[in-house]
Amino acid sequence: MGAELWLMHVHQPVLTWPTAAALLGAYFAGPIADVDQPQSYVGQRVWPLAVLLSVVGMRHRRLTHSLLFLATLWAPLRFLPVPDVVRWAVWIGYASHPAIDPLNEEGVELLWPWRFRVKLLPNPLAIPVESFRETVLRRVMAAFSALLFAGYVRPALRQVPFAGPALAAASDGLIRLFPASIQALIR
Repeated sequence: MGAELWLMHVHQPVLTWPTAAALLGAYFAGPIADVDQPQSYVGQRVWPLAVLLSVVGMRHRRLTHSLLFLATLWAPLRFLPVPDVVRWAVWIGYASHPAIDPLNEEGVELLWPWRFRVKLLPNPLAIPVESFRETVLRRVMAAFSALLFAGYVRPALRQVPFAGPALAAASDGLIRLFPASIQALIR
């Protein structure tokens, strides 16, 4: 969602390779913060790195979820031979992970190396990992992301040869599923 909002904010043309690269980069960058957890989706796919981080004492939701790491991550991104819009989208995609995790009951050490956990919700309202509330949050975020995407691509869909009007109509139908106040935000 963050990358979509960024692309909309900078008026990035929809049907371009930089836009596709930005969205894919953000999509894949988001889960990387959990590389410090061997049981995580990312940790299972790059398990040697996840195990190494665990062996050297790297605890979950510390370094990889910190503002220090976010600042440090920007340095190598600056030197990638990609458009700025892709760099920013990848960084925002990654940053969205430590921005959402403070909703969890464990919080994150945003100011690592200081051992202070940032939690945005008190424990009774916090969202436990792999819980029903997390599933609801994920689905709400996915729906909002689909709505943003539909609003973002809608103007460009009309220009697609042959299928443009049908795709635009489908996008309009998706947008109409939401309340008028939300529809107004993306039109």
